[in-house]
Amino acid sequence: MSVQNKKDLAAKPAAAPKPPKKLVPRTAPKLEIKPEAIAASTDSPAATPGAAAAVPTPAPVKAKPARKPTQVEVTVAKHQKVLADALVKAQAIKYDQPKVMKQDAAPAKKSDKPAKPKKIKLVRDSYAMPEAEYAKIAELKKRMSALGSEAKKSELLRGGIAVLAALNDAELKAVMTRIERIKTGRPAK
Repeated sequence: MSVQNKKDLAAKPAAAPKPPKKLVPRTAPKLEIKPEAIAASTDSPAATPGAAAAVPTPAPVKAKPARKPTQVEVTVAKHQKVLADALVKAQAIKYDQPKVMKQDAAPAKKSDKPAKPKKIKLVRDSYAMPEAEYAKIAELKKRMSALGSEAKKSELLRGGIAVLAALNDAELKAVMTRIERIKTGRPAK
């Protein structure tokens, strides 16, 4: 070999050998009993009622040589095996069955459990107010604790809004004219 041929052989990677084809199991051929053999056994004198029952033995049939499966049959068998494996895996997975809504059963389930109230969304905010009015919040909290019920600042403010909302238009306007207007924003330090 020349040096050039050796370089060409070294440059080409060796082709990986193909894996052998998987063997597909075949079933044994079925023996067929010819109708002539059955008719001959029923016509024999052994089949008469007084004689002992003889079991007909079929003549030995030559087994046909097993034919090689076609490429389509091999592919179909391979796909059926893959599908059977996938089905086994899918059945092994545990999941909640989908709930089927029945018109008759739906109202009965609702009456069993009390309806939960919808959760109220809370909003956080900040307010500016004069010190004198802020001190009144502390006084109102002390009065509430003396009455045997404690209240938070936010509860007192919400109570005040509820009282204002209960007023008619003339009363609301009268109360709001007594409230001093203040400059909004954060106070200077």
